[in-house]
Amino acid sequence: MIYLYWYLGIGAIVLAVVYGAHYLTKDKESDSLRDLLEAVNPDRKKLSYRILNNIVAPVLAAVLVVAVWPVAIYMKIKEMLQKKESYVSTEEREFAVEREHLLERLTVQEIERREVVTDPLNAAPDLPFGHLHAAWREFLQGKADGAELWSFSAHWQTTWGRKELRCGYAVVQDGAPGNHFLTVWKDLPEEQEADANTKQVHVD
Repeated sequence: MIYLYWYLGIGAIVLAVVYGAHYLTKDKESDSLRDLLEAVNPDRKKLSYRILNNIVAPVLAAVLVVAVWPVAIYMKIKEMLQKKESYVSTEEREFAVEREHLLERLTVQEIERREVVTDPLNAAPDLPFGHLHAAWREFLQGKADGAELWSFSAHWQTTWGRKELRCGYAVVQDGAPGNHFLTVWKDLPEEQEADANTKQVHVD
């Protein structure tokens, strides 16, 4: 008998937690919404409807929770896990350079020669990558000794289905691409198959 008391006691605690969580998170019914619902369903004004929905139904739900509280806990945990999985599945995928994206092995000098920005209006500094020169130098500082630099071009599809073209330079260590420096990042029209060797548009 003592086990039954413990079982029902835990059920009462679970009921209190569930009721408290519901009370704190439920939205209050506005007067305009109440009038609209009553216009759609005139039975809402009847005393029998209010007793059934405001008293009988909550009491039956409370009895059910106390009686089968392990099921209520299981269903709540399952709901939380499903929400977490749904959130993870909708997170944006992180872009990473892969081996098939690599185009050409280059030296730092070769890259900087091809990436010098020449602006006749002097709006951008006459340096490799223009305004991004400092970011480029910081990228090079993170390159390990002996690592290679490769140009790359990648067709990328985001989690939401948007197609993009991403080009730039990647650090390759022992044949494996690592950190990358983007020079092109643009959307691709859905009806057009973009060329991986599209002429690069440099970010100044």
